[in-house]
Amino acid sequence: MPAVALDVVNYSSHGRDNLPYDKYYRELLALALNKSSPRFGPYQLNGVDAGKTQTNMIELIKHRHIVNVAWTMTSKARERELLPIRVPLFKGLGGCRIFLIRQGEQERFSQITQVSDLQNLLAGQGADWPDTSILKANNFNVITAKQHNSLFSMLTKQRFDYFPRALHEAYSEAARFPELIVEQSSLLYYPAPFFFFVSKEDKRLAERIEYGLNKMMADGSFEQFFNQNPYSKSVLAKANINNRRIYTLKNQLLTAQTAQVINSKQYQTSCRQFQ
Repeated sequence: MPAVALDVVNYSSHGRDNLPYDKYYRELLALALNKSSPRFGPYQLNGVDAGKTQTNMIELIKHRHIVNVAWTMTSKARERELLPIRVPLFKGLGGCRIFLIRQGEQERFSQITQVSDLQNLLAGQGADWPDTSILKANNFNVITAKQHNSLFSMLTKQRFDYFPRALHEAYSEAARFPELIVEQSSLLYYPAPFFFFVSKEDKRLAERIEYGLNKMMADGSFEQFFNQNPYSKSVLAKANINNRRIYTLKNQLLTAQTAQVINSKQYQTSCRQFQ
């Protein structure tokens, strides 16, 4: 009987191994690969120290160099460069943006009652993040940095006023930077699903991951993972979405295929579903 080829799956662990929200995606990817093993065979999942920025990571995957899978927010540009596996990984919570702010400034933000109040302040974002284009298209003032970690010190040094983060990012980051807190009263929402991405040439790997995720959706193990994972569970409890003012923005970066997927009955991703 011929030996079954081993699928080697490499993701970027550069500066990310200690991030709790990355652990969520790693565990979900491993579960999807496990679910697909009876059909696709064995695999090896590795973190590699490569991909310093999102742009760099995308280039590595595109050219099948070192890294061959990533989890990130989708956009038209990313779907042109890479092959998306269109199963929303965090049930729409990636587009629910709460803010990191400086200690002692909650009262300032509690006075905000309309989106124009936020548009008049300065938001911080990564230079190559899709969020930056989305916020600018919605008339927000944005200050950018090339390196993710630079944004925390820039906020502390008053280079901008607030740092919009996904629900599953904000709390762990506030814990790392004691001079920052999670703002309690506002939430920006725009449809922004996180997908797994692979090279357009890695059709077998894409098929394998999609098969595993859909199998999890069908047998309830995806829902079970989301509801029982200590990270997603704790984030929903802390975020207190019911008591936040939600400002809904447009996302001009979605492809027609992705918009159709996230609006389907199967997925219907929105942070309003958790209210």
